[in-house]
Amino acid sequence: MKRKKDEVRLYVVSDFHASDRAWKKMLNAIRLGVYKADAVLYCGDLTGKAIVPIVEDGDRFEAELLGTRRVARTDQQLMDLERDVSAMGYYPFRTTHGEVDSVAGDAAALGRLFADKIRTQVSEWMALAADRLEGSGVPVYVIPGNDDPYEIDDALNASTYCRNVDGTVTDLPGDLQVIGLGKSSPTPWKTPREVSEDAFREEIYSLADRARDPRRTLFLIHCPPYDTGLDTAPMLDENMRLQATAGDLLRGPVGSSGVLEAVRTVQPLLSLHGHIHESGGERKVDNTLCMNPGSEAAYGIVRGYIVDVSSSGIERTFRVEG
Repeated sequence: MKRKKDEVRLYVVSDFHASDRAWKKMLNAIRLGVYKADAVLYCGDLTGKAIVPIVEDGDRFEAELLGTRRVARTDQQLMDLERDVSAMGYYPFRTTHGEVDSVAGDAAALGRLFADKIRTQVSEWMALAADRLEGSGVPVYVIPGNDDPYEIDDALNASTYCRNVDGTVTDLPGDLQVIGLGKSSPTPWKTPREVSEDAFREEIYSLADRARDPRRTLFLIHCPPYDTGLDTAPMLDENMRLQATAGDLLRGPVGSSGVLEAVRTVQPLLSLHGHIHESGGERKVDNTLCMNPGSEAAYGIVRGYIVDVSSSGIERTFRVEG
């Protein structure tokens, strides 16, 4: 389909959660011009949630990955094992039985190890983006997500290529502006960047007041608006157990009412979100098109949206997968 001369093509992705495979696939798609994107918008949650010990035992290394015992007896097998751990969004950690026992009994040491793994990988991802995309002319705008500790912010801000737009109003190609915010409303897991609904809504309004024109503004907000179909997730009871009825899980909305109110009040051209992996899709909220690309990064699949925007508004959208 022929694009208008003033059209800008946006490539929207989210929630890679430390999956090396997903990050590299995204960079390759940009570098090779697979989608002919003019800009990339990443909707938050870069970091993973667990370390996988790869324990040295004599002449071999052993690990348990998704309930399967893996054994590496050669350097190549060890590299393959570490690659598989990273591809699934976990952090490989070469160690010994003694070190595992020591760290397991020391919460502070475990916390330091996890923070170091997270910071190191985000720094490596930023460096890799600069290496592969320099000269491509395709800017990458990122925000963290609610699962991302604040310890990664220095690595994001130090990037020479990717632009951390969390808490900012930033110009995009095509006379557009993006309002970035990586926070979420409260969750049962008490993640690092949670805020109250009132604080969430007021921070969005404060940023929106600095934007030139709502109809040329994009929200890049990790948490989706409440009860829009972009925020449907399995429901938990008071003991954090999944609720079920008739043999099926109960599901319901878990998004932000503050974000919903802000979308309806500001009415940006486009509102981009992540957070709920299984609720990818697009919905109209009044005059605003809201999107969640969803995520299957743990399986090495990069789900995304392409959005073509001209001076007249949104021309077309379509889902992509790689």
